[in-house]
Amino acid sequence: MSFKSNKELFESMPYGLNKKLAKGIDTIIQFHLTGKEPINGYLTIKKLQCTYTKGVHSNPKTTIKSDSSLWLGISNNEIPGDQALINNKYTAEGDIGILLKLTGLFAPSTETEKGTEPKNEEIKFEYKTFEPESIKKIVVFDGGPRNSKFSKTTFMVNHFCKGAKFAGAQVDYISLKDMKINPCTGCFTCWTKTPGECIFKDDMTELRIKYRKADLIIFASPLYIFNVTGIMKVFLDRILPNMKPYMLINEGETKHPHRYPEDKQQGFVVFSAAGFPEVDHNFDGLKASFRCLSSHSEKTSLMGEFFMPAAELIAQPVYVERRDRVEQTCYNAGVQIVKQGKIDKEFMQAVSMAEITQEKFQKQANYAWEALDGKASYLKNFPRLDYTSAM
Repeated sequence: MSFKSNKELFESMPYGLNKKLAKGIDTIIQFHLTGKEPINGYLTIKKLQCTYTKGVHSNPKTTIKSDSSLWLGISNNEIPGDQALINNKYTAEGDIGILLKLTGLFAPSTETEKGTEPKNEEIKFEYKTFEPESIKKIVVFDGGPRNSKFSKTTFMVNHFCKGAKFAGAQVDYISLKDMKINPCTGCFTCWTKTPGECIFKDDMTELRIKYRKADLIIFASPLYIFNVTGIMKVFLDRILPNMKPYMLINEGETKHPHRYPEDKQQGFVVFSAAGFPEVDHNFDGLKASFRCLSSHSEKTSLMGEFFMPAAELIAQPVYVERRDRVEQTCYNAGVQIVKQGKIDKEFMQAVSMAEITQEKFQKQANYAWEALDGKASYLKNFPRLDYTSAM
């Protein structure tokens, strides 16, 4: 139904609570509306009941400040609430996650959100496991170009490492963007003239030693054009001296033998965040690269993969619940890999859940880019190509 005023809206809401969706919700939402219809009032939702009270609550969980005409338009589905929030047309403070549920809480029980949520397919890969408490030394190679404030990949890794440290592991965190690493030239000098030694005397000399000494390696790379970043790819290319040039066939795979027989078996875990809301068809290239590294290595085996789609959303206050779940999941996985020598697939699947429909994600992402005015700025001076002239 369409409301003629906010007064009518708030007085009707207690009678329209969807009790199925309200299960477990205990909150107080304060409204401060200004403009043509100024209103101060708050909703209390608790024990499957909703009440509306005029005035100002002393300790609300969420406070919404808006122009009254705007809020009425949002409530009547005449104005996209997501777009209004992204463009700062109204403000929300406190537990902003309730905004994701607000519309559904007062929708009919039979009404569901339109759109398709990306499928979270069962993971069929068999990951390597080690003896409990055998992982003592962890080395992180972070191939992201952003700092920890903005990197969603680093966000996951940091909490995984906190869990691992709590369980007793030592963690050495290396940001590859701060290292001097020359790209491999494919000269094969490290295989012929100076076995095990690269022609470049840069930071990779020490990094290869750290790589060998680790019980567990963490590869962290945001998804760049469906694979690792250029920084990470250069690093991976420069691991070549740790292998011998000879050919070895093992379990149907042709591979290069590991150069150092004294090195022990080690595991590795992959972390990657991406903008798209699906895991399938986006992480395929990155996933294949690291699985090949595992199958073609004598000493290094894949123990887990954490792929987070729609990653930019966790920076938004409205998605605080998802961010908290990812944080706790990664932390628990870090504890488990040290104490038990494995990672449950349920942890990986929990991180891979976008928890948003493709259609809703598309709208929110486009609203955000529109707010940044990226397309309009680009089109001002974009190069116009003449396809009619002869080449």
